[in-house]
Amino acid sequence: MMERSHECVELGRGVYDASRAAALSGVPQSTLHYWARTGLYRPSISPHPRVRRWSWADLLALRAIDWLRRAKGDEQPQKTSMQRIRQALQELDKQDLPRERLRQLVRVSPGGELFFEDDGGVVRAAPGLQAGWLDMLDLVAPYHNGPDLLEPRPLLRIIPGKLQGEPHLLDTRIASATVYTLHKGGYGTEQIMAMYPEAAPHALQQAIDLEQSLVSQAA
Repeated sequence: MMERSHECVELGRGVYDASRAAALSGVPQSTLHYWARTGLYRPSISPHPRVRRWSWADLLALRAIDWLRRAKGDEQPQKTSMQRIRQALQELDKQDLPRERLRQLVRVSPGGELFFEDDGGVVRAAPGLQAGWLDMLDLVAPYHNGPDLLEPRPLLRIIPGKLQGEPHLLDTRIASATVYTLHKGGYGTEQIMAMYPEAAPHALQQAIDLEQSLVSQAA
């Protein structure tokens, strides 16, 4: 099992267009464009409207914002206002921290207030008083229809600094998208294995399954 440590991956790596970023993050593509257009969260790789590109770290931030904006169960924190999210992002800017560091900020009170973590505990994202310790959302884990962002399937991995952050077969450089393209082209498992002898049959099927789920989300 791959160690689930955020420190073992290159957070700023990975390059995803809007369709891919939406499918992997589990956040609608229209929402990604809206946040970029309004300046709430612009993609860190390329923010320009015609060529927007998000990084792997951006995927975590997108999940964080989306989770904060959603209504939750009775035992969960309340929905966080857009104003509070903007204020938190502005505080990151004041500290000269990249906005994708929002993934490290996702600590939220039962009332929906946001907090930064520091050595002494947690501090309000807006300048103010310190508060108690709060639970943090695991942004890498599956989110809505989006897969786990390190281990999208048992035999697949996402490593931001490898293959531009594309899902791939474990211990190979075979992208799941490549397998899926061959599958759609009419190639069977045995034929694909002949092209990629290092690929296990179960891994190929998981690659096809993942890509089918991502395509259905983008539709």
